[in-house]
Amino acid sequence: MAAELPIRKAAAKMLQLLQSLDLPQLRSHPGLNFEKLHGMIEPATGQQLYSLRVSGSARAITCLLNGPTIVLVSLHTQHDKAYRK
Repeated sequence: MAAELPIRKAAAKMLQLLQSLDLPQLRSHPGLNFEKLHGMIEPATGQQLYSLRVSGSARAITCLLNGPTIVLVSLHTQHDKAYRK
């Protein structure tokens, strides 16, 4: 909720879209740019981390649990900061 209104609206739109996609559709969706973050894992669970495009500048860091369950780990309003360990 600390993000600016355009980022919050883009995140809400992304969440609605995620609800309508299955895992193969998510992986191939050109707008979400779902990609594996090589060498990055979620410290508490050991799960592989992935990036999702929220907007042109914002990214969400996610992990997959039990197949199709997507867990949003963090939201980064600056693209480059999303990929720092």
